Amino acid sequence: MRDEGISENVFARLINIAGRQRMLSQRIGFLLMTMNGLCEKGEPIDGELWTMLEGAVSDFGHGYSILCHGDAAQDLPALKSARINMILTRNQQKSESGGQVIERFLSQTQDAMAAFKEGRAQPRDVASTRSAYVLGPVLQTLQALVAALGADFDDEMTVRRQERSSEVSRVKDALHEILKASRFSRMVALNAKISADRAGAHGREFGALTEEIKKISDNITESSRDIMRHLEQA
Repeated sequence: MRDEGISENVFARLINIAGRQRMLSQRIGFLLMTMNGLCEKGEPIDGELWTMLEGAVSDFGHGYSILCHGDAAQDLPALKSARINMILTRNQQKSESGGQVIERFLSQTQDAMAAFKEGRAQPRDVASTRSAYVLGPVLQTLQALVAALGADFDDEMTVRRQERSSEVSRVKDALHEILKASRFSRMVALNAKISADRAGAHGREFGALTEEIKKISDNITESSRDIMRHLEQA
């Protein structure tokens, strides 16, 4: 299913959000590792580290929510393309879908933060497994989302170019018909003027009218050709 109606600017913003998720996941992983080390040593975790971690977790959660559900306040739609759905719902690691990977990562992060607030370090095997999980399934899922968004953008722009090309072609066809009608009108006006000239004084008013018709026809022809030139340059 196409993400119709999504502007290039919105696509760029969504791709940027997905790309930022990768950076945030690694930042969270690094901060958790650092804080776990401090707890192992019995050292306090300063407020700056907590602020950095809580901010990163909040930003990550919000970004993931936007990618899954959109954000009306920012005019960002939820994406429902086949590629996105496949990543979020299909098993990527044989046992987990992309959505489950992210949910597990957030759950692990909350568990670690709860332990640190109590001054407890997590066992090293748990911390090591979490770090591997961040650098493996989590990062792979986020990279897949970025790639899917990029592919969706390319596909949508290709379709829009084809639609524009088709529309231009239809306009050109219509202009060709206008040019034909204009040439025919000009020919009729010339013939009518010849007849008016032959009629002498009785044909003067009619001759003036045919001259105006000829001017209108010429203007239509020139305007049509001007539009055609602009379409060919677009």
